[in-house]
Amino acid sequence: MTRPNILANSTPLFCDLYHLTMAQAWFSDGKANETKTSECYFRKCPFNGNYLLSAGLAEFSEWIENWHFSDEDIKYLQNQTNADGSKRFNDDFLNFIKNQPLQINIDAVEEGEIVFPNEPVYSITGPTWQVDMVEAALLNIFNSQSLIATKASRIVLAASSDGKNRPVLEFGLRRGQELGGFSSTRACFIGGMAGTSNVAAAQHYDIPVSGTMAHSFIMSYEDEIDAYKAYLRASQGNTTLLVDTYETSQGIKNAIKASQETNIPLQGIRIDSGDLAYWGKEARKILDDAGFNHTKIIASNDLDEYSIKKLVEQGTPYDIFAAGTKVVTAYDNPALGGVFKTKQYAGRPVIKVAEGKTTIPNKTNVLRVIRGGKYGSDIIQSTTADVIAEGKLTTDIKSFIIGSNSAQAMCFAKGEEAYTLLKPLMRNGKFVKSVEKDLKVLQAKAKDNLQKLDNKYKKIKNSTVYQVGIENSVYTLQQNLIKLHQGR
Repeated sequence: MTRPNILANSTPLFCDLYHLTMAQAWFSDGKANETKTSECYFRKCPFNGNYLLSAGLAEFSEWIENWHFSDEDIKYLQNQTNADGSKRFNDDFLNFIKNQPLQINIDAVEEGEIVFPNEPVYSITGPTWQVDMVEAALLNIFNSQSLIATKASRIVLAASSDGKNRPVLEFGLRRGQELGGFSSTRACFIGGMAGTSNVAAAQHYDIPVSGTMAHSFIMSYEDEIDAYKAYLRASQGNTTLLVDTYETSQGIKNAIKASQETNIPLQGIRIDSGDLAYWGKEARKILDDAGFNHTKIIASNDLDEYSIKKLVEQGTPYDIFAAGTKVVTAYDNPALGGVFKTKQYAGRPVIKVAEGKTTIPNKTNVLRVIRGGKYGSDIIQSTTADVIAEGKLTTDIKSFIIGSNSAQAMCFAKGEEAYTLLKPLMRNGKFVKSVEKDLKVLQAKAKDNLQKLDNKYKKIKNSTVYQVGIENSVYTLQQNLIKLHQGR
C-alpha cells in the first residue's frame, strides 16, 4: 500500500533507519524515556549571503499533528531482517512504540522570520527516542524550504533593486527535483514570488497561477503570425506571446501585427533567449513605436538574482521576470546543511567539541534586539533566563560574538526593545498554538521581516555579517565544558 501524502499520513517512518535502531537500543537499555533537548540550527548562510528566511513550519506541523505508528508501519518493521536473516526489530520494542503517544515539547521560530547561523530555529524536548524520531522530517522540510525561500527572496530583492517594484514569477516545475514541485513552489511564494506556473500547487495552496506559452505552440503552425492569432483568440485576457522562436525582432513585430489584425490587446511579450539586455531595450522601442506602450515585457531564461540585478542596473525595461531552474533547485547552493544536535540530556547541559562544529550547550532561545525599528543583533541565551517584559529588556546583557577570534563582547542595556524568536508550539505532544498555513499571510510576514533587516545585510554580493552572540552565562558554560572535555 502506498502513502499518497507523507505529511497528511503522519507516518513516523519519515525517518532514517538509525533513528529506529537507536530507539530500540535505548529501549533495551532502559533509556528510551529519559528526557533530552535537541535543537535545529544551521552553520552558514547560503548563496554567500548573510541571512536565511525560515520556511517549512506549517508542513512539519502537518506531518507531526497525527504522528503515530499504524498497523501497517508495525507490520513493515516486523518483516525487516538483518543480513543473517534475524529479525531487525524485536516484538517487545515494536509493542512499545506502537502504543506510545507523542510526548514532545516544541519551540519554534515562526515561518517567514529571518534567522542566522548557529542560533536555534527549533528546540525539541521529550523522551530521547521520540526527539530523535522527528529529526529527519524536520531537517528535510526546514533545510529545503528555507533554502529555496531564501533564494526566491534574493531574486525578488534583485528585481526591485533600483526601487521599482517588478513582479517575479516561478516557472520551475519542469526543472524541479521534487515530485509535483509543491514544496518548492510553496517556498518560492513565501520568498516573495508573485505567482507560479505550477497549476496543481497553485490550486493546493490557493496562490496565483500565471504563465505564457511555449515554443512548441508556435512551431505547430506554418506561420508565426497564424500561431499568435490562434492563441490570442483562444486566450483573451491572458495574451502574452513568446517572441523568440525564430528571430526575436520579427517575432515582436509579428505579435504586434497579430494583435492589430485580431483587434485583441497584446498584454505582454516574453523573451527567453539571446542578449536579454539588448532585446529588452529593442523590444520596448519596437512596441512603443507601434503604439503598444501598454504591452509589458517579460524576461526568462535561467534567471537568478545576479542576472536580474545586472539587467536592472543596465536599465533594461523589463516589467516582469520569470525564474525557474535556478530558484527551485537552489542551483548554486543546493544544500543548506541544517543540523539537529543534542544540547541537554537528563537535565544536564551537554556539548559536542569538534573543530568548526562545537555546539552551544543547554536548552536555548534567541533574543532579538531592535534598534531604530531595525534588527540590531541576536543573543543566544538559556531558556531559563526571563529577561523581557512588555517587549523590553529587564536587565543589562553581555554577549560574545560568534566567530570573533578574541571573544569580542557586545553589551545591551536594560530598556532596549527586544523579543524572543522561538515560540511555544507543542507541549506533551499537543499543539498549544495554531500554525499559520495561508501562504499569502506568510509571504506578507516574510516581506515585513525582510524590511526590518538593514539593506547592508541583504546585498546580493559583499553583504555585512549580522552579529549573533552568546549570552555571558551560556558562553562561560560552553568554555568550561570545552575545557572539561579537553582534559584541561
